[in-house]
Amino acid sequence: MKKLFQLTPLLELLEYESLKIIGPYRFIHADATTCSFAYADYHITVCADSVKINALKEEMLHLTVDNLQELHMKKIKNMGVS
Repeated sequence: MKKLFQLTPLLELLEYESLKIIGPYRFIHADATTCSFAYADYHITVCADSVKINALKEEMLHLTVDNLQELHMKKIKNMGVS
């Protein structure tokens, strides 16, 4: 039901330990300490001591991080994500 009423992109950061995005995105890169993706005209990079991908679905990405170091968002037009 929630997806039926979600009209705008949603980025949710909980207590600097969990990041969830809902909506179309483009996965770019992940390793043990970083994850980057394009979402709603932004290039987003998450850096932490460790980054774990909990869910990687068509319109949802859920990450858990240990000791968040940096959350970088850069606005970029026409990233190919609508």
